[in-house]
Amino acid sequence: MRQQQFKDVSTVRILMLGDKGVGKTSLTNLLATSESTPTPSSRTVGENSWHVQVRIHEYPNPVILPLTPSSSEGSENYPYLRSTPTTSDILYFVEFYDLNSDWRLRRQHRDSFYKNIDGIVLVYNLLDLSSQDSLHDWLYDPLRQICKHRHRHSRSILKHVPILVVGTKLDKLMRRPLRRSGTIAHQLGADQIFVNCLDPESFADQSRNQGKLRGFLNRVVEFKERFPLLSFRQISPSIF
Repeated sequence: MRQQQFKDVSTVRILMLGDKGVGKTSLTNLLATSESTPTPSSRTVGENSWHVQVRIHEYPNPVILPLTPSSSEGSENYPYLRSTPTTSDILYFVEFYDLNSDWRLRRQHRDSFYKNIDGIVLVYNLLDLSSQDSLHDWLYDPLRQICKHRHRHSRSILKHVPILVVGTKLDKLMRRPLRRSGTIAHQLGADQIFVNCLDPESFADQSRNQGKLRGFLNRVVEFKERFPLLSFRQISPSIF
């Protein structure tokens, strides 16, 4: 892994959305756990209106390394480039934001916060499918503000916003749920995982859940870099 000073580490922000009681806080604790950030006390950021957990993510960045001018792999115009890339991981802080249920943010404060979001985790209770239906309502305003402040053409960015759908309380089910075509994950073209938020091995190394989480975090990083915040003059006056 490439040496990188913490002061140079960029931050990506992920919004946790879902009904009260579906397990967002417990899930956030699991998502924020990594080898570099293993304990809750080292990962919690003080906030009144939000529960915020932080982890470190290593983004695999392919780089092209220089060769000597005499190398036969070079060309007349680019004599110092190697055709085969290697990998140098780039560190990112990942902040997971879960709104404190005891707080009610004013709309202007909430919308101002949403524009800085780089990815969204939608959380529902597998035992209560109405909590999945309500995710459409939770998702509307954040997507609206992300699109308004991150791209000139608001609608074209929708398909690029990284979204992960998580069904909780898997341990309470009699059998594992089927992946139906009518789910919100299918509608959004998003990855979906099922977890027991009380099981610390839910995102164990080399597990399928861990692979989906890493893929999601990589897309969050790419979204942040590809769609930076627009200046005020660049924002379209009409949205949706």
